[in-house]
Amino acid sequence: MGYANLRELQTALTTASDLASALQSAPTRQGADQLVDVLRQALTAASSLGAETGPTGCALHPGGAVDPLYGDPEDPLPPGYGKCLLCNDRRRRADAHHPHIRPHTRTHPRWRRRLSA
Repeated sequence: MGYANLRELQTALTTASDLASALQSAPTRQGADQLVDVLRQALTAASSLGAETGPTGCALHPGGAVDPLYGDPEDPLPPGYGKCLLCNDRRRRADAHHPHIRPHTRTHPRWRRRLSA
């Protein structure tokens, strides 16, 4: 959702309200069609407010870049990776550091003295 979508919705609703107020007891076909068109614009704008409209389909980065490896049959992405380059980069960095393997700082003699004291 962006400010432009919200502004488009507000404009369409204001225009629809003005058109509806101007209708007479027996509206013309042209007036009714014009109102229907403006209401469709408002509905389209309202539908886009909550949707993930970006190319990535990512809730965090809807306007982000698409990973160039997404959909590449020769070099496929690992399972669980999506289209979002930013999220995939974060996953790659996490996989590269292996957070479960800790450096051997606990075996240092100073650590043993502190822990045993």
